[in-house]
Amino acid sequence: MSRSFGRRAAVGGLGAFALLALSGQAYAVTCPSTGTSIYGAGGSSQETLIAQYAAQLANQSPPIWLVYNDTGSACVGYQDLVTPTTINSGLYWDTTAKALATCTLTANAPVTFAVMGNSPAQCPQTSSLADGYGEFLGSVQSIDFVVPITQSATQQSLSTEAAYYIWGFGAVGPNTVAPWNVPANIYTRSSSSFLTIFLGLETHLPVARIAQPYPPVGDAAVPANPTQVKTTLLTESGLNALNGTSGQESGIGFLSAEIADTYRSQIRVLAYQHTGQSCGYWPDSTKDAFDKVNVRTGQYWLWSPVHYFAAVTAGSDATKVANIADPATKSLIGWITGDVAQPAGVDVFNAEVRASTVPKCAMQAWRDGDLSAPYSYAPPASCSCKFDFATGTANKPATCHTCTADGDCSTGHCRNVGPAVGALDSDAGSPDAGAGNVGYCEVN
Repeated sequence: MSRSFGRRAAVGGLGAFALLALSGQAYAVTCPSTGTSIYGAGGSSQETLIAQYAAQLANQSPPIWLVYNDTGSACVGYQDLVTPTTINSGLYWDTTAKALATCTLTANAPVTFAVMGNSPAQCPQTSSLADGYGEFLGSVQSIDFVVPITQSATQQSLSTEAAYYIWGFGAVGPNTVAPWNVPANIYTRSSSSFLTIFLGLETHLPVARIAQPYPPVGDAAVPANPTQVKTTLLTESGLNALNGTSGQESGIGFLSAEIADTYRSQIRVLAYQHTGQSCGYWPDSTKDAFDKVNVRTGQYWLWSPVHYFAAVTAGSDATKVANIADPATKSLIGWITGDVAQPAGVDVFNAEVRASTVPKCAMQAWRDGDLSAPYSYAPPASCSCKFDFATGTANKPATCHTCTADGDCSTGHCRNVGPAVGALDSDAGSPDAGAGNVGYCEVN
């Protein structure tokens, strides 16, 4: 099976995003053996982001192949790294089909990096980062509550308390939240999914209670919750199938923004009201925008940086990318974190924006733990203006414009000189021929 990418019309005439879709074409191929291969494991929520990196790296000369195994989930992928475990298949970027495709390895290979949205402290098999491994943070992804796009527009926002009752009781018994009152149309994820873990942190529900069907937890008088456990893509397709049917009003699920934004023509993102907030906030400035304004400022509560993990050399500082043991993995994670200079043809910013994540340099808020309270944050080298251009932000500051030197900016500095936003061809994963360099007036 392949997962293909296409180009969506630019938002505001400037930004471009990758689209993830099932093509239905079967692939039974051997994983590439030329160039360098890096083997990873993790959750499906990060698959779109990994695909963006993989598309760029596969077009390097010689090629760098990311082979990513997401057959488990976030915590399963992490365990594959620290156990350690070998894999015999995965997803790679097929440069001919211009899509993610499944390949099999000629010999089992060890996982050298893992990816998930949460810290290891939230995984059932562990309470902290394993000795001898480092944890490195990348771009920010949000968790979005989604409904069929044809669901009544009166359903615009969801509160923490409503989420507690929807996924804690699954429309069974008296604790039903209208219009989401049909158990089979309430979609959820597995207990080791990053999305389920974060919903559990937010609502204080046990993940086993959210990831139904399971027996009741702690209240035997209440029937088992018969909601539907689905993968990210099956959640999306299930909600889409409700469009235009009698079940459209009762459909609801939760997805990472990488998937939710890809299918905005089929599903609608709800605003979310965290406990104590006076109103709900969309991840973006409006329900139709892609600017992640409310994620970037911390007003939208459900977000987390993507966590990358890799083995470090014995006795070294596990917080330093320079100490990652595998050289190819060190380069990959270093490009993502900015600790290693990106080679020509690799543009991490473009990859992260196209995957509907927010580069850390565009954030104005940060948090130091899983769903801990956000605080004001000023990145040392801001890319906020560049992100505004990339996502077509309608209300960007008047001081935000393109530049070639500091003198072009009334305030701040001309920064982020490089290929213009959208200069990377999302089909090929390589820079457009003749793409010129451009800078953006940034606050610092």
